Amino acid sequence: MPESASVEREAFEELSHLVGTGDAERVVAFVRLLPPEDTPYTIHHLGEADRTKFFELLAQADVDLAADLLEHFDDAHAADMVSELQPETAAVVVDAMDSDEQADVLAELDDDDAHAILEAMQPEEAEDLRQRLTYEEDTAGGLMITEYLAYPQRDTVEMVVEDLRENADRYNEYEVRYLYTIDEEDRLTGVVPMRQMVMSHRGTPLASLRINTPVTATVDQHVDDLEDLFDRVDYSAVPVLDPDGRLVGLVQRAAVQEHRGEMAEEDLAKVGGIIGGEELRTMPTPNRALRRLAFLLPILALTMVSASVIVLFENIIAAAPNLAKFLPVVAGVCGASGGQAVAVSMREISLGLIKVSDIRWVVIKELGVAVMLGAAIGVVLFFTGWIWDGQIQMGLVVGLAAPAVMLVATALGGAVPIALRGLGLDPAMLSVPLALTVIDLLSFLGVLALAALLLNVVSG
Repeated sequence: MPESASVEREAFEELSHLVGTGDAERVVAFVRLLPPEDTPYTIHHLGEADRTKFFELLAQADVDLAADLLEHFDDAHAADMVSELQPETAAVVVDAMDSDEQADVLAELDDDDAHAILEAMQPEEAEDLRQRLTYEEDTAGGLMITEYLAYPQRDTVEMVVEDLRENADRYNEYEVRYLYTIDEEDRLTGVVPMRQMVMSHRGTPLASLRINTPVTATVDQHVDDLEDLFDRVDYSAVPVLDPDGRLVGLVQRAAVQEHRGEMAEEDLAKVGGIIGGEELRTMPTPNRALRRLAFLLPILALTMVSASVIVLFENIIAAAPNLAKFLPVVAGVCGASGGQAVAVSMREISLGLIKVSDIRWVVIKELGVAVMLGAAIGVVLFFTGWIWDGQIQMGLVVGLAAPAVMLVATALGGAVPIALRGLGLDPAMLSVPLALTVIDLLSFLGVLALAALLLNVVSG
């Protein structure tokens, strides 16, 4: 066993032993000494019972540490660990998490588990969290934090400074760069940079220091728009307003970037056939199997359709058995070309560079690339087929079929993600299997049909 693996195993065995002793202080001390890169691995490899007791001990001794640890896990994984706790314990830990992480984790829980935790929380905190759970995860409301400093616009610098001193412990975790001024109905009236407030006379009212026309976002503003907004302004965060103009939170540039990264990871998982873009091996095995099967069964059906084409040309394969070894070659190279086009379209969709109306332009651009690719691949396959089979006819079959199929395959690969997006379907999940299945069918059909034609010419 490599030394690093041995050390990691010793770490979670030691942690398991400490959890078994029930000594919360020693558990906290041990976790704080773990290297950050080893902490998720160590906790992940605890048994379910040990992991539950581990978080129960942290909730008693250092609830902030428990919350910090959960925030470093994927939302679904953190939700699984929270669901193992008693609602009262889970409520204490969730209450200590950052506001945006609270909503993300509870959104991953079953309704019953989430309801039980909310019932165990303080009423005011629970009501605030229920409201945040109503926002879509890819909007400003779903990404925002509710830790911010807002004061009545009539307050003075001295009053604000006094509040900051009295609540220093609570405000310590806030990212305080700006103060926000509000009216009697909590509507945003302006933004005051912290630097400007600190350098002003203590009797100065906030109303005279504020920026009256701040950049803002609305609770339902989509992450695409937020990304554009942060590209235009050099702010770390902007205030989020409800439909009545009330200040309800802040959306941070880092949160938008993090969400984009998570979406990219989910898209990658979907391309690999993971429904929902999320699976961990700690999830129940039957659930994992059913989710994968839901993807594989349609693929099986589509593949059988492609394979059925071969049955129509059994006599051609019987007359020229060497054709069989070229079918996967043509299908493979054309499928790879189509996959490249899919990847480019997916990338441009994610960047907001193309829309459904651009599908014709995309096809034309892909056809230009496909002509050059097809010419090069066709020449290579012509000589390969001739040399392998010893007859020029075989070289002509694969050398002509591959470029023709590649033209269609590349154009199809570019168009499918856009078409699926236009139909309201998930291009990350469906583009690759749909495009590759159709390309396989066209490859088999192209090679075998051309072989039938050339064999007829030769026999004639």
